[in-house]
Formats: sequence, C-alpha cells, structure tokens
Amino acid sequence: MAKLIDFFCFLLLNYSGKIQGQKYLSVNGTNLMLNGEKVFLSGMNQAWYKYGSDFGNKSYINSKPHLIHTLDALKENGGNSIRMWVHTSGGNTPAFNATGHVTGPGPNTTRDLLDFVREAQSRNILVTFSLWNAAALSSGSPLMGLLKDESILQSYITNALVPIVRALKPQRGLAIWEIINEPEGSMLMEKEDKTEPCFDTSTIHLLDFADWTKQSIPLKNFLRFIGLQASAIHSEDTKALVTVGSWTYKSITNALDRRNFYSDHCLQLASDGQQGAHLDLYQIHTYDTLFIYLPHDPFMVNADVYKLNKPVIIGEFSQKKGGMMTSPEQFTWAYNHGYSGAWSWSAIDSDSAADTLAVQETGLRSLKDKNDQSKGGRVNIIIQEKEVTKTLLYIAFGYIALTLDIIFCL
Repeated sequence: MAKLIDFFCFLLLNYSGKIQGQKYLSVNGTNLMLNGEKVFLSGMNQAWYKYGSDFGNKSYINSKPHLIHTLDALKENGGNSIRMWVHTSGGNTPAFNATGHVTGPGPNTTRDLLDFVREAQSRNILVTFSLWNAAALSSGSPLMGLLKDESILQSYITNALVPIVRALKPQRGLAIWEIINEPEGSMLMEKEDKTEPCFDTSTIHLLDFADWTKQSIPLKNFLRFIGLQASAIHSEDTKALVTVGSWTYKSITNALDRRNFYSDHCLQLASDGQQGAHLDLYQIHTYDTLFIYLPHDPFMVNADVYKLNKPVIIGEFSQKKGGMMTSPEQFTWAYNHGYSGAWSWSAIDSDSAADTLAVQETGLRSLKDKNDQSKGGRVNIIIQEKEVTKTLLYIAFGYIALTLDIIFCL
C-alpha cells in the first residue's frame, strides 16, 4: 500500500507541476497551450475606443467604461480573448522629448495597461496588446522616427517597452505582444534585392495593393524595428509570446509562390544576430475582394496550407467583408481547420469593414464552451488564480479516489 501511496503522490505532484508550469499562454509546435491543454483564442478586436488614446495621460478614465463593456460582452458570449491597440502612431504615448527620443511610457500608461489586463483576467479573458500601427502611417507621426532612426528606437525599447513588459509580465491575463499592425501598409514593395533575399519584397505584386499609405519604408527597417523589440521582450520575459499583425497570408509564408518576410532567420539577420529576435506565432488578417475570398485566404484553406511551424491566428475578419460567410461560420471554420484563434473586427463598428457588436456576439456564441482537443481545443479557459487552484484540488481528489479504489480492490 505504501508503494501505491508513493505512486499517487508522484502522479499528483507531476501533474500539478505541469499545470502550474503552463499557467501562462505558451506554444507547443503549431498549438497554443494553457493549463496543460490545447486552447483556441476566440475573441474580437476592440481595437480602440479613442484611437491611440485609450491608455496614459488621463485618457483611460474616459475609455475604461467602454472597454469594460466589451470585456463583459466577451465573457457573456463565451469569448476568451481581446486584441487591444496601444501607441498606434505615438501621438499620445509614449513620452517623447524635443529631439524625438522616448523618455518613458508616458504618464499613467503602465498603470492603465496593468488595470486593463487585470480587468480582463478577472473575466478569464486573455489580452493581446498591439503596440504600433503602420496601416495609417503618416510622414509626420512619431512612429516614423522609430522606423528610420535606430537611436530613437533604442530609446523606446530602453525607456518605455522594457519597463512596461517588466510591470506586466506576472499577469496571467497577458497573452501576446504584437509589435506592429500591418507593416505591409507602409512597406516598399516589388523591390528585388539580389544581395540579401531577406530584404526582397518582389513576391508582393502591384495588384496585391500593399503600401497603401505611400510611405514606402524598406523591409529592412521593419525587420529591425520588429526584431529588436521582440528580442527585448523575450529578454525581459522569457515566457512572453510575440507576433506581428500581417495584412494577409502573402507576407508570412514561403508556400504559394510567396515569401515569409518575418522568418526567424531574417529577423535575426536584421537585428545583429540577437536570438530573441523571432516571432512565436503568426497572425493573418483577411477580408473579401469583391464579395469573395481569394483561393488561398484563411477561410478557404486549412492552416497547414501555409506550411508554417508555429501557431496561426486569424487576427482580423468580419461578416460584412466575409465573402458571404456569417460570423458563426467564420469562427467555426477557424476552429475546425487548424487555426489557433479568431478575432473579429471590431467592437466599436467604426469603419466599412467592421461588424456590429451584436453580429460578433453570434460568432462568439458558436464556439462557447467548446473543447475538442482534436480540433481547435479549449475555448472556456481558466486564468483566474483561484479557479486554477480549485481545478488542482479536483484533480487531487480524483487521484485520491482512484488510489483508494485500487487499494480496496487489492
């Protein structure tokens, strides 16, 4: 009997350690993991209430009621994640001096971000913070300085990014750091580079309609911008997950006659070989073209068509621009076809592609309480500390009951 008790203790400690070791979102191959099992991030983009001004400089007090309304809607309809934008172009945060260098996160920024993550965590919702936005970049924005002047970029990393990451890294509600949204919107395209393939954008064609802001920033600049920030995040928080919000699949895959701009090799090459300069997962945005999805868009293919060795999230989509698919059909497709998450656009219904909150709620409900480990995985996640402790107690009692059954049978 003593041997059986020892065996029970070994199993309990081993499993409990495994669960506690995965209490933060993590990656295993092409899957996202949490609490020892595969999970699917079912949620929506906020993405802002006041563009670029939801956190810091006394702005959060006005935005918070609206952000909490979205979190409550997510919880009520079975969602588990939200994508939230932070600096965008740098007009409100971080803090800049007269030379354009960053001096800090900005007044109250870290406090506000921390409060939002805790509010989300209390509802079992994971937060992805998208730091910057290149989809609406203008020549006079502070973000331009970070993309073109490495000393300004380094000042942001040292004085703002690292302190923010340090403050937020204990929070279980923090899921992913997204360095920048849709860099392809301001990227110099159709540029062949015969000396360094990593900086070649010739696989993006005129009719792909990239660089819509006409800022035409070289890919090399974006890779260094992304790579150095990713490296700093990974250095400060070794468990952190980092991604980029890609405008389509066309810039993240080596399949389908395209090229993965953001491979580990290319990010590290542009970042002086820093090993932390890598993405942990990929994110694709997709909207229809003339009321149809194109043949290789995410809602037309399984995720493995892109031949990526990391999880893939469909980070933006809508029923309004959904190729005649309903929101529930889109969420269900993503869950059943190898993707690790789906975030609809967007909670404030602010543009021609955005769905109403009510429409997005129908999509969320289609996956409510799902847990098929052969498909997308668990949706009804638990990240509240007290709930995880309760789960471990249930496991412990289960093992005790099993052990007693064995003892009495013998």
